[in-house]
Amino acid sequence: MDHGTVDAGSVLLGRPLRLIRALSGGQHARTALADDDDRPVVVRTFPRGDDAVDRETAVLERLGPLGDLAPRLLAHGTVAGVPTIVTTAMPGTTPPANLDLDAAAAALGAALARVHALDPVGLPDEGRAPNRAAGRLAPAAAGAWPTTDQRRVLTHGDFWTGNAVWQGDRLTGIVDWSGAVSAPRGVDVAWCRQDLVLLGAPDAADRFLAAYEEHSGVRVGDVWAWDVLAAARADPYVETWEPNYAGIGRPDVTARVIRQRFDAWVRLLLG
Repeated sequence: MDHGTVDAGSVLLGRPLRLIRALSGGQHARTALADDDDRPVVVRTFPRGDDAVDRETAVLERLGPLGDLAPRLLAHGTVAGVPTIVTTAMPGTTPPANLDLDAAAAALGAALARVHALDPVGLPDEGRAPNRAAGRLAPAAAGAWPTTDQRRVLTHGDFWTGNAVWQGDRLTGIVDWSGAVSAPRGVDVAWCRQDLVLLGAPDAADRFLAAYEEHSGVRVGDVWAWDVLAAARADPYVETWEPNYAGIGRPDVTARVIRQRFDAWVRLLLG
């Protein structure tokens, strides 16, 4: 990581930042943890023309009810043509390689219930109807779609273990809000379940669902349909997530392992 990301954050804040370390876990943005007068901040830069910063700033302002579970916006703008955002840093790290996935699943379920309790009005609306990109799973997705509950909540849009911050097995924050939209709750629920499956813990996927239902007070009766829709969405490119898992300390979750676990999950769903 060069210092370009931190330099962009310094321009926006109007004072010099010091790079602490690069942060990994995703492929969309360049992310750095920096020191701002002894206060840690996170600076993220995106490709030119990307609207992720505009989308994220529109969401962050409504996350106050999450308290310390969500970052606070400090600055945003375009520096030398590069979209940049600076937020407070969440206490903790990317998930440790030895993360107890049953405990993590329970924490993720409880946290997502809090997210879905927020007001989605005014955010971009997305139903997540299947499209031609569903490929081989298109027929199953088309059959599942009419059975889904389309009531809207504020969805994170990419809710997985790598977009949470951890201190041991304790979830201390949720990051990367640029994909948040008004959408059915099943979008986030199924995406996180699929992630736990790819991490090798299908039982944890059920633990996550149980925790989510307990804390939200909502039974997700259409979870099978959303699992199918999530799988159809992921199928064409799921192997490309290998760098994401390597970025959270799981180099064992290779492209080959991802595909094997994903295909086993699909067989279970469609069995």
